[in-house]
Amino acid sequence: MLGAMFAKREVRKGFKAMMRHDADKLMGMIHDDGVLEFPGSTVLAGRYEGKEAFRAWFERWFERMPEIRFTLNHVSVEKIFAMGATNTLYVEWDLEERDHDGNSYQLNGVTAFDVVGGKAKRVKEYIFDPTVLDARWPEKGADLG
Repeated sequence: MLGAMFAKREVRKGFKAMMRHDADKLMGMIHDDGVLEFPGSTVLAGRYEGKEAFRAWFERWFERMPEIRFTLNHVSVEKIFAMGATNTLYVEWDLEERDHDGNSYQLNGVTAFDVVGGKAKRVKEYIFDPTVLDARWPEKGADLG
């Protein structure tokens, strides 16, 4: 039970780091060979492997969205009695973000984290309406310049 409580506390710290645009803190929470899977058809969509790919993904997001606010509705662990630092966590969240022009966007979703040794090995995003992303991000393969 202590392992589950620790995992829930750490995932909350990760969401706070995202709101602060703290890529260094986030990289400390990711396995060197971690994988991020993000839905949709925009430049953010796809499968990202390795810490440097995670960093590039976060930096692209942070650069475009200077204001990021998460509300965590539920944080659940799969193995409530896990003793070690290996578990699966699910976080249901609401997100409001604002771009440099002051446009505000709302998203809702769930993030699944497979944690091994206290670090995220696999992160998979489930966005309830991924078409909301199309309003603010170019399609995959488009030039961001």
